[in-house]
Amino acid sequence: MSFRTDPQMCQPILTLQALLDFDKGPHPWRNLVEPIAPRSRSRHLGERYQVLDFSAEPVTYVENESRPQVLLCHDFKGNYLNDKYINGVRGEEQWVDYRFYNWAAIDIFCYFSHYFVTVPTLQWLNCAHRNGVKVIGTLIVEQKNAYMLRDILQSEEFMARIVEALVTVSKVCQFHGWLLNIECALESSKVGMLRDFVQLLTERCHAEIPGSLVIWYDAIVKNGRVDWQNELNSSNDSFFLACDGIFLNYAWNRQKLERTENYIMNYCPERRLDVYVGIDVFGRSQKAQMDTNAPLEQVMNFRFSVALFAPGWTFETLEASSKRDRLEPDDRNVQFLQMNDRFWNRLWRHLYVRGPIRLPFYTSFCLGSGKFYNRLGKTQSDECWFNLAKQNFQPSIPYTPPLEYETRNDPLSHWTHHFDGALDGGSCLKLRNDEQDKRLFACDFPCADDLIVCYAHRSSNPATVDLALVLKAYSSRRHECMRIVCADADCHVGDRSNEMRAIPLDKEASLQLLKLGATSQLPLADTINGWEIRYYYLSAEQLPPGIRIVDIGIKLHKEPEAHATDYALLGAIYLQAGIPTHRDYLPQRTVLLFDQPE
Repeated sequence: MSFRTDPQMCQPILTLQALLDFDKGPHPWRNLVEPIAPRSRSRHLGERYQVLDFSAEPVTYVENESRPQVLLCHDFKGNYLNDKYINGVRGEEQWVDYRFYNWAAIDIFCYFSHYFVTVPTLQWLNCAHRNGVKVIGTLIVEQKNAYMLRDILQSEEFMARIVEALVTVSKVCQFHGWLLNIECALESSKVGMLRDFVQLLTERCHAEIPGSLVIWYDAIVKNGRVDWQNELNSSNDSFFLACDGIFLNYAWNRQKLERTENYIMNYCPERRLDVYVGIDVFGRSQKAQMDTNAPLEQVMNFRFSVALFAPGWTFETLEASSKRDRLEPDDRNVQFLQMNDRFWNRLWRHLYVRGPIRLPFYTSFCLGSGKFYNRLGKTQSDECWFNLAKQNFQPSIPYTPPLEYETRNDPLSHWTHHFDGALDGGSCLKLRNDEQDKRLFACDFPCADDLIVCYAHRSSNPATVDLALVLKAYSSRRHECMRIVCADADCHVGDRSNEMRAIPLDKEASLQLLKLGATSQLPLADTINGWEIRYYYLSAEQLPPGIRIVDIGIKLHKEPEAHATDYALLGAIYLQAGIPTHRDYLPQRTVLLFDQPE
């Protein structure tokens, strides 16, 4: 079996010859890979990351390269499962599978298996790229196929051919480099050539693939033995110095982190963030699973980067009980989402997030699976499906409340994914709790060219429940913010001086946008297939320079007579730059105002 055996599937490369022959194949899905979406600089949202705050506190951005990085190493039951199919899979038992969606805190996604060359699948590539995350593949040589390492290093010429083949695979499949996992012994006389292989691959990736990186896994040491160090020291530093980073094995402790810190401070202080301390979520050699936050906090206190291995534990750990209890797919889906969200909420306060910056911006919040497939609220297919490539841009925070909040017996403190209705795809967001403005995205959108804002929603009882989109506009010069409420009524607006309600455009004004040249992924209409569509035109004509939208959130309003179980669904959000030269044609536009300094 080679990588190109089946044109409908993504597959690993199993042999050296298949790797060398890779450039001869047609690779039919190479043109289906989406480019990586740009993201904002990093923000640390603190303990109250789920709530939008409109106090006078400054919004602080951190350069992405100046803070610890998060590498997510995805090893899920050997991989190449439902995710290997280029067009996804269909079937009642297939739609409930592992889905990762907390992309805002991830910098690098590594697709891992125990095959010789693990090529990331198209589903994962597009899912990660759409959310702005780099993807790397894996080259692994273990004791069972140790001869392959000897073959790679048979001569400098052959080694260089393998390097070029790996670079070609990355370029053709459009991912950003490699994790090198060498876990077999090697003659000491060949260790120098192995180090040269690492350096050459790193140099060639940098030359051919902008933003690429090669990361070394802590296993083999300078004498050729497999001897996991669980720290950076003189036994493994030659490989670290030859590439972009080292993925430390999982059996570290505080003393080993201190020794790693001493090494970094003495020899290469500028490379602290290139040390990725490994945490196996299954708990190998370290307290982890639902307590993964504990080792993560230790790592972050040293300001090293982190490599989270096998976060699919949140799905795998439930499979035995699901089979024993004979749970239906819907119940298994809810169980997984709850487990997954609890897990990531325990980590989130330690992590930095990055959000969308490019306009136009659209998301329907689809997770990449469902019991049907909708387009604009109309069912295109009633078959169950799974295709991560159809996952939309996901919010900047986990979905459910932190574990400590659950002691209040209020499971509705935030929102959930909803799989019984959708505008586009197979799911949307469902909100029942009407407390506070809830953050969806930490973002960075300019206001200078005006903004067209649109969202689609529906509610269980339109007479008593309404959903507003809330934007946080921020002036970095004055460290002031404004709450902009996009709603159909004044009920969402309080008496704060730094807030205003945007005026919804009526159908005639929406059509005027179309005539003026605006485009939208949502229809220029009031309703479509049971979903209410609201448009707003935010004019920057009276704004001082430099005002930006730094957060997008939602706020639910319930009338006193509403039931506790009443809810609203958010089907999609769409933002695009406005048309400043034609704004005067829209008398219903909302003129944004910042209080001028006294």
